[in-house]
Amino acid sequence: MKIVAAVIGMGVGEKHLEAIDGFIGSKVKIICEKNKKKIKILKKKYPNKIITSNEEDIFTDKQINLVSLASYDNYHYSQILKCFKYNKNIIVEKPMCLTLEELKKIKSISKKSKVKIVSNLVLRENDLFKDFKKKINKKKIYYIEAAYIWGRPKKLFEWRSKIKNYSIILGAAIHMIDLIMWFLEDKPKYVTSFGNDKFTKGTSFKKKNCVTLIIEFSSGIIAKINANSLAVHPHFHELKIFQKNKTFVHNLSGSYEHNKKKLIYNNKNYPDKENRKNLIRKFINNLKNNLNKNYMPIKEQFDLMSVCFAAEKSLISNKKIRINYL
Repeated sequence: MKIVAAVIGMGVGEKHLEAIDGFIGSKVKIICEKNKKKIKILKKKYPNKIITSNEEDIFTDKQINLVSLASYDNYHYSQILKCFKYNKNIIVEKPMCLTLEELKKIKSISKKSKVKIVSNLVLRENDLFKDFKKKINKKKIYYIEAAYIWGRPKKLFEWRSKIKNYSIILGAAIHMIDLIMWFLEDKPKYVTSFGNDKFTKGTSFKKKNCVTLIIEFSSGIIAKINANSLAVHPHFHELKIFQKNKTFVHNLSGSYEHNKKKLIYNNKNYPDKENRKNLIRKFINNLKNNLNKNYMPIKEQFDLMSVCFAAEKSLISNKKIRINYL
């Protein structure tokens, strides 16, 4: 199978293009971008690509068999539905959609389709976090702390402030929820959410800007996940994993393992941006070879979104929520 792709949205989408174009014979044929100033730049930078502002040029092109959705969050759902309609495989930036009803529709359609979809949850390909996953003992873990420290507050007041259902849970905390579920190879049973808008109240950003989730697993493991969008702090994914007789830590001072006798520093790469391409490339390899391994299974993607929507429900209701998985 020859991969002929298109990319919608050339912010982070440019990274998608770099991951796809030229990888084991794959090529990006069409780039779709709405911003007129960007289009002028893209035409000079990519003279051999078709540059368009009309996404229909992608969906009606019979050669295109893979579409990378790096558009704003509120467009993902409609574009995913078009990909299913026109039989085009999908790479989508998180989140794949913004409401539970949209997720239900995507799942329903996916059951009847051969189209494959992967969410670009790149922390799974991080060298350091892959090493943590190998070294932890799931049976001995009792508590995990994770923080998505955004460190780029101005981004809140761009397109994110204009989207009705934009969520710091779906836009930031989702990465850490996914990382923990991936580490544990388990699904949580309950979630309780807390949040505030202390420093965005009265601004153009009308949602919670800081949230904390308490997630409970049937095994007894508790995880606390924070998404902090206003921190005066580098963009960072902080982590502490507490297990019997050992603790794994990743913070600005370094990455290391505590045990009873000594402190062992971990020299694995972080933020390891180069390996972020691997998730997309593994997906492409699976498409080319008709495989069903080495990328995020669709069930895990729906499970992750189910946790996020339960967390949203808890934030609104101020109640502990039992997570119902689709």
